Formats: sequence, C-alpha cells, structure tokens
Amino acid sequence: MVVLRGWPFEVACTVAAAGVLAALLASGAQLPAIEPLVLFSVTLVVAANTEFSLPSSAEISPCFMAVLAAIAAFGSHGAVLGAALVGLGGGLRRSLVRKGRYTTILFDCSQYLLASAFAAALYTQLAHVGPTAAFAGAVAGFAVINVVLVLVQICLNYQSSRAEVWSDMYPELPNYIAFGLLGVFVGWLYSSLGAVTLPLLIIPAFITRKVFASFLELREAHEATVKVFIRAIEAKDRYTAGHTERVAKYAMYVGEELRLSAPNLEHLRYAALLHDVGKLAVPRSILNKPGRLTEEEYAIVQRHNQVCEDILTRVDFMRSMVGTASDRHAHFAVDEEREHHRLVQEAHIVAVADAFDAMTSTRSYRRALPQEVAFAELRDKAGSQFNPECVDALIHAIERRGEHYGLGFEGAVTEFEVPPPVVGVGSAGLGDLIPPSEITA
Repeated sequence: MVVLRGWPFEVACTVAAAGVLAALLASGAQLPAIEPLVLFSVTLVVAANTEFSLPSSAEISPCFMAVLAAIAAFGSHGAVLGAALVGLGGGLRRSLVRKGRYTTILFDCSQYLLASAFAAALYTQLAHVGPTAAFAGAVAGFAVINVVLVLVQICLNYQSSRAEVWSDMYPELPNYIAFGLLGVFVGWLYSSLGAVTLPLLIIPAFITRKVFASFLELREAHEATVKVFIRAIEAKDRYTAGHTERVAKYAMYVGEELRLSAPNLEHLRYAALLHDVGKLAVPRSILNKPGRLTEEEYAIVQRHNQVCEDILTRVDFMRSMVGTASDRHAHFAVDEEREHHRLVQEAHIVAVADAFDAMTSTRSYRRALPQEVAFAELRDKAGSQFNPECVDALIHAIERRGEHYGLGFEGAVTEFEVPPPVVGVGSAGLGDLIPPSEITA
C-alpha cells in the first residue's frame, strides 16, 4: 500500500500553477485561436492516457509531443497562454480518477501547465535567433521543470531514493528531443494543413506505448524467472535465500556509489541474486555444517560454481551473468582491474557484498560479527582478496545511510540445529585469527 506523503508538495505546485495562470490572464496575454487550442488539448489528454509506469513509479508519456506541437502551431499568437491551457490536460488520466488520486491529478495538471508555459516562453523568446535555438530552449525548459517536479513528487510519495528514481528517468531524457522534434514538425504542418496532421501525434503515442509495454513485460518475465530460483533456494535453505537478497542490496549500494548506468545496475542486481544458485546442488548437511569442511565436502561445495554456470547458460538473459555469479572473477587481481572490464567489476562488487553479509549474519559456523569488525576485515583484504574501490564504496554507502548490520543489528536470525559458536572457522568467521583451542560456543 502506497502512503502518499507528497500531498503538501502537490498542493504547493497547484497553487503555483494557479498563480502563473492568473498572472497570464491578468497581463492580458493573447489567447490563441479556439480551434487549435481545443484540438491540441484533446490530443494531449489522449496522449496522457497512453503513458505507463516504470518500476520506480516514474512514468513514460508522449504528452510532450502534443505540447511542442501546440507551441509551434500557435507561434506568436498566444503561445504562452495557449501552452499553459493545453498543459492543463496533462493530468487528466482515467487511472488516477479510478484510484481517487485527486491531489495527484491536480499536481500533474499543474506541473504540465508550468512546464508548458515555461517552454513556450523560451520558444517565443528565442524564435528571433532561429528555429533551432527556439526548439532547444523549449525542450530544455520543459524537461527541467517536468523532471525536477516529478522526481521530488515520486520520492515523497513512494519513499524512493533520488538515485533510484533518477536511474529510471534519465535514460528516457532523449525522448524529449525525439518527441519534441516530431511535435514541432506536426505543429508547423498544422499551420499549413490543419487538423489532418493530428494523427501524426496520436499514432506515435500508441506505438510508443506498445513498444515500452513489451519491454516491461519482458522485464517482468525476467523478474519472475529470478524469483523462481530464489524460491527454490529458500525451500532448501532459508538462510541462503535471505543472504542472496542482502547481497543484491549491498551490491546495488556499491554500484550506485560507482555510478554504474541503469542497465548495468539491473544486470548487477540479477547477477547478485543468482550468485548462489549453484548451491542447489550442495547437500543441506554441508551448507549448514558448523565445523570445518573435510576435503571431500569442500570439493562438493566447489562444484557449485560449475552447476551455477550450467544453469545460467541455459537461460538466455542469464548467460551474460555467468562470469559474475560463478565467482570466476571474484578474487581481485590487479591485471584484471586494469582491463576495466564491466563483468570483472561486477564480480568484484558481488564478492565484497557477499563477504560483508557473510560476516555480519549468523551462519552455521559462526555468530554474526560486529559491523566494525567486518569493515576492518574488508579493508585488511582490500588490494589482495577484494577490490579496494568496491570496499570503499560499500563502507561509504552504508555509513552515509546511517545503517548498521551484524551483531546486535540482525533482522530475522536463522535457527540452526547446532547453535553456532561466537567465532568460527575460515576468514569469514575470523577463526584464523585465534588458536583453535580458544574457540568456544
């Protein structure tokens, strides 16, 4: 359930839009001809109802195309006031009416009014410089107002981070140029040919919706496939399932700190979620063994990398994740780092995230360690076992968020048949730092 915390901001934008509209009317701004005003307003409403939501709740809409067409068609005859009135239709969407999201409707109408009026003002002011300058000014003006207001509103309403929303929004920024160019072209044609040109706005809107809807359906299919594997892991070992989700979260922290692109962040997340899929082939008795593994048991665990590769190579969209999920490049090596290979970097990120969660959660061989101990261990192994850049990025991301993990800060703790000791075996358990005789439960 979404708790809408952004309604004061939405109301403030509505008041600002009302003030701008009142100022335009009071100034005696010229009103465009009624016929194009009505036609472009209706076109904008139709376009608004073809938009759809991205995962962060940001929305993709070809409405801007109708706005630029109206501005170009109005020309010097009431472009600013006309664009403001046309922009009012940007929030009239059936989906919001059905949900009773009336403050959001007012906000959408208001932010479109503000962005459209600003774009029209820049367009008319720069028209004497030339059509290219006018077009560029209108696109930039609309984009700035629209993106800033929508980003703030989504962050407030959905409690999403700015980075998450921006990662969804910025790949779509080129659409402003594409839709704007087509809109200006249609507006110029309208000045010569009339309403017969309006289908040039409606048809691309529906085509765009179909293309992006197909993309999102494919993305949902990928998510469903990954969830199937996570459920399979959970059915075998609940600890491992929770571990993969935490590793994915920490990996995203690092990816965001390193400013990976949105597609690369998505690929990293999938690879992190699937990095333990090979453990489906490891017996539960070995996964949850409290003591040191025998050579035979260790060999069985090591085979999980091959199983992981066998599984991922059979699924098309997972094939590119093999190098990351199978630990092939997990151990930091300076020569690999010099290559700056994306998949090598992904493997280094997942290795750091995996080690941090291993140390800060209770496992069969050792209780959770304090976060400070985990940080110290990562720093100590940076440059030899771990990528120093990834270590610094994870620590900085966690400290910047004020989050705490490890001893005293665990969420759900898995119950093991044999209570884990305070210190366990291996590097992740820090059991190699003290004599075995001193290890006690």
